[in-house]
Amino acid sequence: MNHDYDVAIVGLGPVGSFAALLLEKRGLRVLAIDRDKEIYSLPRAVSISDQGLRMTQEVDIEDIYIRNSSEVGGAGFVDENLNFIGEAINLKGFTTPNGWAPMRFFHQPYTDKKIRKKIEGTSITTLLQHELLNVKNREKDVLFSIKNLEDSSEVEYSCKYLIGADGGSSTLRKLLKITQEDLDYNRDWVIVDAELTAPNRLDDKAIQVCDPERIGTFIPAHLPFRRWEFIIYEDEDKNDFQDDKKIQELVERWLNPEEYKIIRKAIYQFHSVLAHDFRQGNCFLIGDAAHQNPPFMGEGMMSGYRDAFNLSWKISYVLNNGFSDALLDSYQQERRPHAKFVVENSAGIGELMEAYAQAEDHNDVPQELIAKGYGSFVLPNLDEGLFFEGKAKESMAAGQLFPQIVVYKDGEIMERRDDLFGEGFTLISKNEITINEVYKDFLNKLNCTYLTLDNEMIISNPWAADFLELGDVFVIRPDKYIYGCSGNDVSLEQIIEDLKIRMQ
Repeated sequence: MNHDYDVAIVGLGPVGSFAALLLEKRGLRVLAIDRDKEIYSLPRAVSISDQGLRMTQEVDIEDIYIRNSSEVGGAGFVDENLNFIGEAINLKGFTTPNGWAPMRFFHQPYTDKKIRKKIEGTSITTLLQHELLNVKNREKDVLFSIKNLEDSSEVEYSCKYLIGADGGSSTLRKLLKITQEDLDYNRDWVIVDAELTAPNRLDDKAIQVCDPERIGTFIPAHLPFRRWEFIIYEDEDKNDFQDDKKIQELVERWLNPEEYKIIRKAIYQFHSVLAHDFRQGNCFLIGDAAHQNPPFMGEGMMSGYRDAFNLSWKISYVLNNGFSDALLDSYQQERRPHAKFVVENSAGIGELMEAYAQAEDHNDVPQELIAKGYGSFVLPNLDEGLFFEGKAKESMAAGQLFPQIVVYKDGEIMERRDDLFGEGFTLISKNEITINEVYKDFLNKLNCTYLTLDNEMIISNPWAADFLELGDVFVIRPDKYIYGCSGNDVSLEQIIEDLKIRMQ
């Protein structure tokens, strides 16, 4: 069947834009639809993680984020006097196995504008000022209609797959009647974005303020911007928090009114919700359409980027390489539990802030709540899905990200070499890789790259060297997750045979 497009994406915010670029790079015909003509002019998302930056390398937009962001100095919980409860987490100058600093804060209007310009230079068809009206999920494709908001005309299209990246109030999710799981953290907060008008004198650490009077968050956003978030209690009138004088009262422990101007104050109800289904037929949900969480972990947009990265290569393997559509079932299998961790632990930080604020002695706060709050800073590996025997086995590092290969000069990273992995699956080892002739056609169909690390690379990449001590040949997926590795218990042939069964 000849479709108008291979993939259509509803929503052209950061997550939808990223998905569109990933799919277009893999040669697919992409239609991107958005209600708005212009990008949103004020910041919403503010943080990008090391894995996020690594993912953006795939479509060459990492420099957009680097040029418009600042490295985070650290994070932690503080009391009403802004003194740290326990020790702060120091992040300054630290590099992760992904080859980047753990977290950077960016200014979204700057990055969104550059990414939109990037999209304009591609083959992606973009329809702005259009909204999704109806969707019909058919056996082998999707039929959908959209409305032009300028002249109210309606057009019908077909595509093989339809992706909803249309935010927390997702039209696609509603049309598909996909319900949500409520994880029971629903609080009203006011978010304040300010632009400094005086030299910066604030710290570069993100802090969770555990003040009995009012819990809040301070985010040292990309200069000259700063962000605060404050809870609004149930007995308070939300409209009061639209008044500049009220905002100035909340911010006065940090800055005097003459030192900044308020560029945004928005009242949100922080939600912890998760769609029951990330896939329904040939339709998929990504980003806030699939999951919403309080912003305390700074992982909202990152969860959406992981969705897009996970789904895009799998769709391309179905449409370009002729693999089974059943491969796409692993999207929900892998992403939903991981997204649920982010949702639950984001709420966990909020709960720990409240517990610290209410406790007369911080040492009285339950240890399991502290563990959950601080544990949220470390994301789990993937568990079940497209891995050897369907389970991410720790013994072969399956479900973990293989470190990025980097090149140092004078102690600084000069090159990040994910390009060595190619655009498909990768077999990587410190030894010569020998392939049985029986499997060469299948590996060619996977666009497989064979990568042997020499001694110099191994010495300068200790994280990769540590992984390679666990086995002989590692099978790496296009999203850099480890499928499995050969060793004493499992042969490379067994791993390839297992992968062949799961892909076909």
